[in-house]
Amino acid sequence: MQALRQSFKREMWYVLFLVPGLLLFTFAVIVPLVTGARYSFSSWDGISSKLTYVGWDNYVNAVQDASLWTALGNTFKYAIIMTIIVNVISLLFALLLDSYLPLRNLFRTMFFLPSVLSVVLAGYIWSYNYSQGFPKLFAALGLDVTSPLGNPHYALFGLIVVAVWQGIGPPMIIYIAGLQGIPGELLESAKIDGAGAFRAFRNVTLPLLAPSITINMLLTLTGALKVFDLVYVTTNGGPRFSTEVITTFIYKTAFSSFKAGYGMAMSMIFFAVLVIVTVVQVSIFRRREVDL
Repeated sequence: MQALRQSFKREMWYVLFLVPGLLLFTFAVIVPLVTGARYSFSSWDGISSKLTYVGWDNYVNAVQDASLWTALGNTFKYAIIMTIIVNVISLLFALLLDSYLPLRNLFRTMFFLPSVLSVVLAGYIWSYNYSQGFPKLFAALGLDVTSPLGNPHYALFGLIVVAVWQGIGPPMIIYIAGLQGIPGELLESAKIDGAGAFRAFRNVTLPLLAPSITINMLLTLTGALKVFDLVYVTTNGGPRFSTEVITTFIYKTAFSSFKAGYGMAMSMIFFAVLVIVTVVQVSIFRRREVDL
């Protein structure tokens, strides 16, 4: 019993180190989540101190709101395309830069550098490129090119280009770390057995990269689903609602239309969607890791 008490006292010191993080998580995540859930059942305008509870009306109206579903569709379209392109390009760059390429450290720095920039700065840079830089460059070549951000058919893809340009750095580093953790003996054995480059990649490299693929797909997709600042500083949801994502739509509803209670209800719905997507994605890729 005495030994158990002494062990408990020793473990308590480790628990104390967790307290600051737990307090930060509580006040930065748990408290706002609970408060937002409370406001979502009211008609609060975001300014007055008086709350009028309306029950589930906000949630019913949100489910019936066609604009919300359009924004959610734009969000998933943006997130899925961006996630696939980022991971494919990042993996290709990682395979290239993990080889004995001259100046590979310089190239790693160059490809990672855009991710260091703030999203707001990247948005302004590419807005200028689309509106001024590229049209002037193509005009010198005799071509008439306009900004895709002004065309409702191409604006979302223009944003995806910016997101890919800025987003390939961190996944590339994770893939490089995963490649460097693969024992060279396995690849040598595959070559001795007559496996070509593609077969060695399919049967040796790809299965051992499965954990890196899982974490990159998860981080990229969840981050893309929560996109806000890139859309806000470039198109603000336009033209004609073509780039309106769920976060900007919630922001405008809560703070521009003064329907904070309704905006909180949409936030709760989006939070549930994020949880479901994350759980499904993790389960699929974990099962895929076992299959590989």
